[in-house]
Amino acid sequence: MSKALLIMAHGSRSDTANDEFRALVEAVAESAHGAGEEYVAVLPCFLELAQPSLVEAIQQLEHQPVTRVQLYPLFFNKGKHVGKDIPAQVEDARQRFPDLSIELLDYFGNAKGLAGLVLKHIGEQV
Repeated sequence: MSKALLIMAHGSRSDTANDEFRALVEAVAESAHGAGEEYVAVLPCFLELAQPSLVEAIQQLEHQPVTRVQLYPLFFNKGKHVGKDIPAQVEDARQRFPDLSIELLDYFGNAKGLAGLVLKHIGEQV
């Protein structure tokens, strides 16, 4: 089964912020390829305020041999967006693309080892 990874950020009115996120996703794509991950595509998408939206990102996969899409919310907390808005967008996408398996992954802030990564980053700055 061919799969794609979509990484979702909130989105910003700042093009600089959105471009920074797109660069991060590109780096993740390169790392995934180097680690042997089998993604046909790794693409950014935004909850709001920027494009592409989840649906628009899925539409970008239209001519790719993709049957499964994994959505990774790059959010720190399980607030309204993670708990309600993103699942609602995923359900809408499932209705629009019934031939795709769309899987909502756990959000970034729930990752094990995050506290250690924060401390490492702080240590690199002092």
